[in-house]
Amino acid sequence: MYILEALYCLKQPPRSWYTKVDGYFKKRSFDKRKNEPIIYSNKEDDDIFLICMYVDNLIYMVSSSNVNENFKVSIMSEF
Repeated sequence: MYILEALYCLKQPPRSWYTKVDGYFKKRSFDKRKNEPIIYSNKEDDDIFLICMYVDNLIYMVSSSNVNENFKVSIMSEF
């Protein structure tokens, strides 16, 4: 939740949060769903990754524990 602490002092925290996280996912080749813009997906080989951004939370599902660990390391290093 360190991201939110830094964003609370901004005038538009939700927009800043969305823009920052959206840029992070775009940089990592996630596709945004056309019919649901808060859902991102990524598929590499047999691994599937789905993320839903809801208010100030991320809910995600992965198909393997290796992908899960890589994501946790990546997002912690970014934020």
